[in-house]
Amino acid sequence: MNRRDAEALVAEVEAAWNSHDMARFAACFATDADFVNVVGAWWRGREEIEEKHAASHADMFKNSTMQVQLASVKEVGPDIGVMHVTWRLEGHAASGPTRTTDPRSGIWSWTVRERPSRLEIISSHNTDVLAAPPPSAGA
Repeated sequence: MNRRDAEALVAEVEAAWNSHDMARFAACFATDADFVNVVGAWWRGREEIEEKHAASHADMFKNSTMQVQLASVKEVGPDIGVMHVTWRLEGHAASGPTRTTDPRSGIWSWTVRERPSRLEIISSHNTDVLAAPPPSAGA
């Protein structure tokens, strides 16, 4: 698995997000990809991934920017790899009682497949990284 191809995929995901072009974003995924978001919603297929992200970019994420960085890439089989990327999100609207407009960060795990001209994401699981809770009294 070529690190340069992994970095290109990360850059494309970031550019698509920041331009709010969810067709471009979804094109980074296989037609039958799975996507589990930070709150556990499970979307199946490129079409649903695009639809759900387009809806959120019309509302909560319409002014957001995300910086994405490749943390690791590991080949686990012929033409198959696991990537971990870290991200930082700013400029988003709050959603629900437990969400905030404060900058967020997370770790995104991707299972990717090599295609003749690029990598594509076949499975994605996104996780918010929460600040450590303050130590409890007496601890």
